[in-house]
Amino acid sequence: MLNLLTVIHHRLGEVHARHLHVPPPVLERAYRVSSVHATVGIEGGELEPLPVAQLLARPSAVDGPEALEVVNTHRVMEMLPGLDPFLVPDLRRAHAVLMHGLSTDAGIFRTGPMDVFYGDPEPLRSAPADNLPAVVEELLRHTEEHDFPPLITSCVLHFGLIYLRPFTAGNGRLARLWQRRVLASHWPVFAYLPVEAFILRTCPAYHAALHYADRQGDCGGFITYMLERIDEALVELLAERDPVRDAHERVDAFLAHTPARSFRRKDYLIHYPELSTATATRDLRQATASGRLTMEGKGRAALYKKRA
Repeated sequence: MLNLLTVIHHRLGEVHARHLHVPPPVLERAYRVSSVHATVGIEGGELEPLPVAQLLARPSAVDGPEALEVVNTHRVMEMLPGLDPFLVPDLRRAHAVLMHGLSTDAGIFRTGPMDVFYGDPEPLRSAPADNLPAVVEELLRHTEEHDFPPLITSCVLHFGLIYLRPFTAGNGRLARLWQRRVLASHWPVFAYLPVEAFILRTCPAYHAALHYADRQGDCGGFITYMLERIDEALVELLAERDPVRDAHERVDAFLAHTPARSFRRKDYLIHYPELSTATATRDLRQATASGRLTMEGKGRAALYKKRA
């Protein structure tokens, strides 16, 4: 586990150095299709990637529950940046969208016991519903406040939501989405990285790791499994050719990860050390002319700010 943490942190540093934390639009769209397809596929969805891509392009063309699962999952992924991963109301809000039209109690904690299955015909145990709101709140607070590395606590959260099964349906999908949200709050690359696709490729091992962790009361093996999938996803991303960005894409990527404050050309050059001063000046001048930035002052002393 420690070796995986070291390797993953190294890869995340390379992602940042190569400005892959914000992907080119084409790669982002492809990864979104992959993530949605896999998230639904892990739960037994049978739609192929092409129909999933068509549904994401035309979400109004929903026909049947499988298509609705795809569209709902996509809508939750669109919502995730605006949700607080450590607040119970936001978790319930995400579940309400995820299970809209699929469950009569979407967004509502279950009130009765629930049999827990991991593929076997016989249930492993019965999950109680006693004090679920407080227990889920404690799990989220533990994830936020624990001083363990976020990569580990996010895996514990993933397992914890599946272990507790706070809703009557959709717990697995929500657990994976919520781990994605927690990780993205630390490393923006996880907002689009399709870790779910690597889980889908090893789906029997995923369910086996969950089953073993549940039966043993120890999720160490599940954490290792998830870290391996995260590492595989990063390896694939880093194997991609470096994106060739135009000025518009460079400015957008910079603004996406810059606090809402004024900045100078030197800050832009620190973010893009490979650019010449002339190119940086041209990028910022074009963004100002298009109305995306405001500028005060001239030359190297000019202050730029994202237009509200």
